[in-house]
Amino acid sequence: MAMNCKMAVPCSFDRARTHHIMKKIIIRLLAVFLLAITWIPSLASGQVEIRYSKNLKVQYRDGLTFVTVSNPWPGASAGFHYLLKPRGTKIPAGYTDHQIVETPIKGMVALSSTYLAFIDQLDLTDKLLGVSNLSRVHSIKVRGAGIAGRVKEVGQGSNLLVESILDLEPDIIFTYATGGFRDAHPKLLEAGLKVAVCAEYMESHPLGRAEWIKFIALFYDKGAEAERLFNAVEARYLQFAKLTRNVSRRPTVITNAPYSGRWTVSGGNSFVAQFLKDSGADYVWKETTQGGGIPMDIELVYDRGLNTEFWINTSVWTSLAQAYKSAPRMADFASLQTGKLFNNNKQVNEAGGNDFWESGMMEPDVILADLIHIFHPELLPKHELYYYRQLQ
Repeated sequence: MAMNCKMAVPCSFDRARTHHIMKKIIIRLLAVFLLAITWIPSLASGQVEIRYSKNLKVQYRDGLTFVTVSNPWPGASAGFHYLLKPRGTKIPAGYTDHQIVETPIKGMVALSSTYLAFIDQLDLTDKLLGVSNLSRVHSIKVRGAGIAGRVKEVGQGSNLLVESILDLEPDIIFTYATGGFRDAHPKLLEAGLKVAVCAEYMESHPLGRAEWIKFIALFYDKGAEAERLFNAVEARYLQFAKLTRNVSRRPTVITNAPYSGRWTVSGGNSFVAQFLKDSGADYVWKETTQGGGIPMDIELVYDRGLNTEFWINTSVWTSLAQAYKSAPRMADFASLQTGKLFNNNKQVNEAGGNDFWESGMMEPDVILADLIHIFHPELLPKHELYYYRQLQ
């Protein structure tokens, strides 16, 4: 069919316009491609980004990784510095205040069970050489390795077996510190061992605690894997937290239990307080500014907790009868009378190892879902409590 002469100009215009549009598309695609290849080296190198932790800082320069652990314990005057360099490369000069560690490391010792969830998630259990106390470990993989003789007990505190650790020849020992005489890191450093001090327990946000998986991952060049795992946890946590953002009522909550005449409550800037805020609860000590536990007089807590609707994290209690026996003074608490006591000890092994403090480190989303179901069951009606249980 012959083309109508009246269409000649429009067709020519359409061809020019199409050529212009295609040119713009190609330019945009090229820009996207260039942006992508710009980022590829960063992603491939396994770098991490710290977004929630207040006590962990990671920087990259000249092919080296610089890690700073600040505020390792309450009132600490200084932190710890680590320089991670690829195995076999030259040791850089001028970093006398850093522990220099070749990565990826091989064997490690973990002196707290809270690190085991990170180790499990990163598929590094086969690199674990020792733990403080195998009976308190909840991880099936680690317990199995202990039974097989691949993971040894090395003690802790004043009972730390430094000679046993030396025999294991670990590349690094992951531990914590409180600033007290029982701290392990001075003895280990004196023995010539490499020590990585973790400060996850000082974090004020549950995701800040979970983000310490990146700390351990850096020593094994598994930063990319740690980012992937953490991003998935973060997404689930934020999705749950979004459910309670506009709740019309926030039930009041009190935490912990009395012991030896004192009651240590969670501070208003603690990760527990953040859990309660994100789960739609009204924490009775939210106005306090401390990040950890606050020792308080029992009478003061009694006055504040008498009419509180919920009572959670009740030490080792497993029943209402145990609550009445251990704290008879609190028998008239509204929460106790209505049976709204929930404890985070549903996953405890025969030796008392509580998975809340182990796997829970890397599952703050599951803990948050538990708490939302407790305070606002209508928001997650099908959820089954995993770390928490209601005392009967």
